[in-house]
Amino acid sequence: MKIFLILLLAVACGKDSSYLYKVEPFQSQLVSERYQLSEEGKVDIVWVIDNSGSMSSIQQSVIQNANLFIQEFTKIAGLDWRMALLSTSLSESPYLGMPTVFDYNHADPVNAFSQAVNSLGISGDGTERSFDPIIKQLNAHPTFLRPNAYLVMIYVTDEEEQSNTTAGAFLNDLVARKAGRLGMIRAYGAISAKDLGCGGWNEYAGSPYEAVITATKGSVFGTCSPQFGAELAKLGNQIVSIVSSPVVLLNKRPLPRSLKVLYKGVEMPAGPRSVGGKWVYDPEVNGVRFHDYGFLDVGEQYITIDFEVDEGQQ
Repeated sequence: MKIFLILLLAVACGKDSSYLYKVEPFQSQLVSERYQLSEEGKVDIVWVIDNSGSMSSIQQSVIQNANLFIQEFTKIAGLDWRMALLSTSLSESPYLGMPTVFDYNHADPVNAFSQAVNSLGISGDGTERSFDPIIKQLNAHPTFLRPNAYLVMIYVTDEEEQSNTTAGAFLNDLVARKAGRLGMIRAYGAISAKDLGCGGWNEYAGSPYEAVITATKGSVFGTCSPQFGAELAKLGNQIVSIVSSPVVLLNKRPLPRSLKVLYKGVEMPAGPRSVGGKWVYDPEVNGVRFHDYGFLDVGEQYITIDFEVDEGQQ
């Protein structure tokens, strides 16, 4: 790297000519890392279902339509999902998935999930919390969240969120658990609220639920929807579509223009599939997202990613 010496003349700049000023150009940090590709998308799903006295019919709607949700996951070969079920009662232990893993290996996941929802009952705490139980149980079961898996939360309730944790603090906690990647988190809701057409508590708009769901680009529907089953199936499909798109997470944030992806030593074209691209950079998760893994040979599952680290340089 050349070092430029600049002598500033007193006549031109008002500086003492006895001074010699040295300017050293910014030295970029270059990264070259090798990654093994896996065709399995990973997602960790946490359900929080209200078990207060008014929830019987809503719980039954979940049970009756559980198959429509879970079948979206079983359609995709190699999709690595796991689920946990919590109630809105802070003092209660998880009903499913913690500490014993409940995942794609289960012989009858629909029946197991339905039985767990049925066991919630309607004698839970009258102070309904969704944020606090998630933080408590993730702390108690730290191995539930996997480093490279998406975190999905699904809230089912007919009451406002009454946790001691604010929406902002809740999100900050989860983002820290996902190594700063907000894009690896999604929140969804089946909620009773006046502006969702279901009566119940005040308004979804402006609520802690809306803050978290909007920030994570999730979605919500009313628990009173006559198409409850179809809504659950659509929710499942949305989750699968996010998870099943292969992505390699980067350890540092790159300058996008400097990214190069090589397979078998040959650089792969970037850009949309429509113009022949094989991958794009996804800033939300700080990762290289492939359109598919059709280029992979059985005998070679490694790629190399080269880039210049983004340290604010132009």
